Amino acid sequence: MLRIGYVGAVLTAASLVTFIDAQTIDDVSQLHKTVMSGYNKDIRPAIDQSQPVFVNVSFELISIRELDEIMEKISIVGILWMFWEDPRISWNPLAYNNTFMTKISNQNVWKPDLILAHPIDMTKAIGFDHSWYPVRYNYNGIALWAPGDVMTTTCNIDITFYPFDKQSCEVTFIPWGSRKSEMFIHVAEKEVSRKLFSENGVWKLKKATTVTGLIDNMYPTYSVVIELQRRPTYIIVNAVLPVLFMGLLNALVFYLPANSGERVSFAITILLAIAVFLTLVGDNMPKTSQPMSILCYFLLTNLVLSSLIMVVTVVNLRIYYKETEVPRWLRSCVLILKCKRKFRYTNDTKVEALTESKDADVKKSPEVVVKDNWVTESDDTESITWRDVSETVDLVFGISAIVWLCLTALVFFSMVSTQILPEN
Repeated sequence: MLRIGYVGAVLTAASLVTFIDAQTIDDVSQLHKTVMSGYNKDIRPAIDQSQPVFVNVSFELISIRELDEIMEKISIVGILWMFWEDPRISWNPLAYNNTFMTKISNQNVWKPDLILAHPIDMTKAIGFDHSWYPVRYNYNGIALWAPGDVMTTTCNIDITFYPFDKQSCEVTFIPWGSRKSEMFIHVAEKEVSRKLFSENGVWKLKKATTVTGLIDNMYPTYSVVIELQRRPTYIIVNAVLPVLFMGLLNALVFYLPANSGERVSFAITILLAIAVFLTLVGDNMPKTSQPMSILCYFLLTNLVLSSLIMVVTVVNLRIYYKETEVPRWLRSCVLILKCKRKFRYTNDTKVEALTESKDADVKKSPEVVVKDNWVTESDDTESITWRDVSETVDLVFGISAIVWLCLTALVFFSMVSTQILPEN
């Protein structure tokens, strides 16, 4: 089997000899005429046609051009380095003035025709449009062809942890019309070369490897597995943080004076803003239900919270302007929430005062009730109005909104923490 290290050594040695005694144009013309005489590019370069042609393949990744989450496709720029042996194109370099190497148009010789297994557009062989890129032959029949191309193929996108997601895309090549008995693909290098690689602004390349396989145990494949991690800063700054800040603003509606007349307009503005952000994030993700992004659920909980705040705001304004008497049970609830009604455990023989009056001249003492060794005191001298009820509702739901927002944010970041934390 052909080895890349051997090929590299031969090419280097040949280059050094060429500088010592360069061939003329007549030497190369005569060489091409000789080796191409009777050459048939449709016949595989195997002396024993019952044996496969061994093709060594390696991949050079130039850049990640695009990863489209909506269309679920990836587009990369790369070079396929392919080495094989064609004994029909071999010669004695001394017979051609020390000509150790030559180049022949890829349209005139046999070459491995590899195509993308899952193309987005039309199906074509890699390097099909690059007739200008020749095949380089060494005097011993070793051939090198390295077509570069923009390769666009499908990629299954998992957006569960968006925008902290990691994607693994597989760019698979198959030899067009060749079975494993006709062509054997050997991985020259497991790791993808990145000598010419340029970074992508959206995706960070974590790892790139190559593997081979078989389709139906008959057709060989060569796959480049690319593992990417999204750079989440843009989404955090432009989507996650604004939603958190709007959630905090949402809770401030309960601290606006009810008689200001701005509560409803403030609440509905925040509701519409969160709805717009939910739409923007949804437009940048695949339209799929398996799986759904955690960020979508996070935005949805904030949208639900904003809707509830809107409902509570309207109901609370109705309460604020009521003129009827406040029911006794509601007055008790308000007193408890305002910490003006207290419960204290005592014994049967002694009941101590539970509150201290700030006014020493208060003539009416608080009502004290003893039941099952629990003492309850309420001050009925203080009248409870609907405005007091409205203020209590503002207090309860304001605190609840902040707690809701903190809990949802904590759950969101805890679920995506496995993607944020660096791998060991």
